[in-house]
Amino acid sequence: MPPLHRPHKPISSRVVFLAALLLVIAGLAVTEYVVRMAEQRVAQVRTIEATAILAQMRAQLESEINSVLYLSRGLISYVAVQPAYDPDRWRELAAEVAHDSTLVRNIGLAPDNVMRFVYPLEGNEQALGLDYRNTPEQWPAVERAISSGKLNLAGPFELKQGGVGIVARSPVYFMDDGKKRYWGLASIVIDFPRLLEQARVSAHVEGFDIAIRGRDGFGAKGAVFFGLAKVFEDPVVEMTVHFPNGSWIMAARSSPGVSTPVIVIRLAAWLLIMILAGLFLLLFRLYRFAHEQSVSDPLTGLANRRLLLGRAEYLAQLYSRTGQGFALFFVDLNRFKQVNDRFGHHVGDQLLIEAANRLSQSVRQSDTLARNGGDEFILLQPGVNAGDASAIASKLEAMMDRPFMIEGHSLQISASVGCAVFPQDVNNVEAVINLADSRMYERKQEKRARQS
Repeated sequence: MPPLHRPHKPISSRVVFLAALLLVIAGLAVTEYVVRMAEQRVAQVRTIEATAILAQMRAQLESEINSVLYLSRGLISYVAVQPAYDPDRWRELAAEVAHDSTLVRNIGLAPDNVMRFVYPLEGNEQALGLDYRNTPEQWPAVERAISSGKLNLAGPFELKQGGVGIVARSPVYFMDDGKKRYWGLASIVIDFPRLLEQARVSAHVEGFDIAIRGRDGFGAKGAVFFGLAKVFEDPVVEMTVHFPNGSWIMAARSSPGVSTPVIVIRLAAWLLIMILAGLFLLLFRLYRFAHEQSVSDPLTGLANRRLLLGRAEYLAQLYSRTGQGFALFFVDLNRFKQVNDRFGHHVGDQLLIEAANRLSQSVRQSDTLARNGGDEFILLQPGVNAGDASAIASKLEAMMDRPFMIEGHSLQISASVGCAVFPQDVNNVEAVINLADSRMYERKQEKRARQS
C-alpha cells in the first residue's frame, strides 16, 4: 500500500513565534558568550597597557628621586665629618647638588632641629630659624627620621615659601670622643610638580586615570595625594614605587566614558539578531500569505478546489484503514448571471460571500467547504453515506431558496446540488468529482424543465 500523503497544513503562528523567540534567546546567549570572551581579552590587553604605562612612570620616579638623594650624600658626609658651623663650605657643596639636579628647590641644614642654613637663600628666607619641634605638621616625619636614624621622605605638602614639595630628611650623626652623637637634620626639598613632569606622570594617560597614594612614604596606608581616590576602588593594575625607607602605590583604571570594541560588538550583535528575527517573522507572514493564496478563495475566504481535492485524496487513502467514506456535494447557484447583469459585479460578489456564509452554517469542523470558481461551491463531508446524502442535498437547496438582502436589494436565487458518495457510488476521487458534477448538472436541467 502506498504511503499516505496528508494534505499540507500551514505552520502555526505559535510554532513560528516560539521558533523566533528561541532564535533570539540563542542569539543573545551566543552574543553574550562572545562578548564575555571579548571582554576578557580586552581586559587582558588593557591590563598589559596599564602595566606598561605604570612601569614606565615608576621607573622614572624612582630614578629621579634616587638621583637627588644620591647627590645629597656628599653634603651629609661633609657635615658628619665637619660638624662645626661652616656656611661657606655648606653653600659650595649645596650649589653643586642644585646644579646637578633641576628638581632641587632648596637644601637646608638644621643643627639641633633648628634651620640655620638654606640654599639658595633668596626666596627661602622664611625657612631660616624654623624649629621643627614647634612645627606640628612636620615634626612627626622629623621624629620618625630621628628614631629610625635613616633618611625619611615626607610629603608632598604645601611649602611655606610657596609651591608643593617633597622633603627628604636625613639625620646627621658625628663622632665625639668615640661616641656617635646626633647633630641635626639635612633636608632637600624636591619640586613635586617638576618631578611629575620629568617622570611624565599625568592623571590621564591613553584612556587611563592615574592616581598615587602613600603620603609621607606610607605606601598602601598613606593618603591619596595625586589623581582621584576612586581609581583605587577598581584599579586595572597597581604598582609600588620604592625609595629609601618608604614607598608609594600607583594605580590605573580605565577612564569613565572610554568606549571599547566590546560595546560595539554587543550592540551590533543585538541589532543583527533583531533584524534576523524580524526577517524570520516577515518570511513567515509571506509564507502564510502565499499558502493562503494557494489554498483559499480570495473573495469568500473558503478553501479552493486544490485544497479540497487534497483532502478528498487523503480520505480516500484512509478508507482501507478506517472504513469511513465521504460524500461530495456540488452546489451551483441558479440565476446568478442575471444578478450580475442587473446589479453589477459588486453586488454579485457580495451575493457570493453571503451564499458562502449561509452554506458554512451546515459545515461541521471535519467538513471542507470550497469555492470551485464562478458560482459553484463544493462541500466535502466525511462519514456521510448514500442514505444521508440525499437529505443533505435537499437541505442545501432549501438554504439557497431563501432571499438574500444585498445593499437594500432582495435577491431571489436558488441552487442545484449534485452528490456522489465514496466508495458506494465510485471508488476513486476523480470519478466521485465527475459523478457529483454530472448529477449537479442533471439537477440543474431538471429545475429548468420545471420552470419552462
